[in-house]
Amino acid sequence: MKITVRQNPDIDGNVLFVALILALVMGLTLGSYLTLIAGQEQSVSRSQRWNSAIDVAEAGIEEGLAQVNASPVDFSLNGWTASGSTYGPQIRTLTNGSYSVIIQGGTTPTIYATGTVTAPITGTKIQRTVRVTTTVIPLFNVALGAVGSINMNGNSMATDSWNSLSNNLSNNGVYTSTKVSTNGDVASQQGIVNVGNHTIDGNLYLGPAATYISSTNDVMGTIDKNYNVNFPDVVLPSSAATALPAPVIGGNYVLSANIAYYINGGMGNKPIVVSAGLTNVTLFVYIENFTPSSIDLMGGMTNASTLTLYDAPPSAGGTATMASGNNTGGAIGARPINFIFYGTANLASIDMSGTSQFIGAIYAPQSTLALDGGGGAPNVQGAIIVGNASLNGHYDVHYDEALAQFGPAKGFVANSWQEL
Repeated sequence: MKITVRQNPDIDGNVLFVALILALVMGLTLGSYLTLIAGQEQSVSRSQRWNSAIDVAEAGIEEGLAQVNASPVDFSLNGWTASGSTYGPQIRTLTNGSYSVIIQGGTTPTIYATGTVTAPITGTKIQRTVRVTTTVIPLFNVALGAVGSINMNGNSMATDSWNSLSNNLSNNGVYTSTKVSTNGDVASQQGIVNVGNHTIDGNLYLGPAATYISSTNDVMGTIDKNYNVNFPDVVLPSSAATALPAPVIGGNYVLSANIAYYINGGMGNKPIVVSAGLTNVTLFVYIENFTPSSIDLMGGMTNASTLTLYDAPPSAGGTATMASGNNTGGAIGARPINFIFYGTANLASIDMSGTSQFIGAIYAPQSTLALDGGGGAPNVQGAIIVGNASLNGHYDVHYDEALAQFGPAKGFVANSWQEL
């Protein structure tokens, strides 16, 4: 007997239909999951690119800050184009994007930088723009500063401050002991400050490696032992390459135009006269021993000329005597801001002696300064920053606060940050 098993075609069709439905549901579920994952990956990647755009923009801000600090007088140097008061744009391509940066303004420039990155999958360009305003770090922000030591061995010496641009702290721009303030700060980066029995009418700033020696109550302000300061070396500006010989008229070096001059050879003891009303005179001195008998800025307080002097001896060991005997030097009859003296690395020493007075600001961070005034009451009106300082006479240092407001800048730092 043969038994035949007969299959029900309806059951087979149902099983196939259910299998197809399950496969479709699983496929849809898997597809939805993959779509969700892809969307999340795209969203995360775009978020990362969005954040990266700010990093790229800030790289542009860093270049802008580097530019204004590398050439604080002329932002068009180093390959930057200029159009009025706008400099740039500079466009840079990085591994993760690109940026465009411009600088606007001169005295306190504003920097704009736009960072651009590419979004994943879609290829959309993502851009973010940042604006940073700057503020000036003044070069002369203390009465007396040194990279190394300051030794006060004189008699009745003191520091204080005044302001040649304020009638409350000067007599029409002239220093007077009856109108002084308490910002005669002293600073040392890494040396010993021996105050002795003298008075600092201001603060004493000491770097982490600096120390001080003082009698009781000789520092009228605070003593800061964590002073973070940098005194960069002097670099000659580009105008040195186009400077003209300083003409000798009537036995004097006479500077009569707003241009750059130079002195070399062995005639370093002649008087230097700057004609009245000039606002941008530069003098480069290439003499081993610079001993001008006087430096006169003509025009008086109302029409005073200005002079920026770079003492750059041709070899190491150079010296400068800025004032001696009964002579006066610098911006006599004018303000300290009218005479800025820079000493390069080859200038080993700066000397002042006798009963002389000096008006101006000295910046020579690799030089040793000796103030050896005797008799009378000679003084420095302005500011001094040197490598080491030794004060052995009656010298007082009266810091002109106008130098911090309108004097040369050490550099620029960010003052505000805003995304546009």
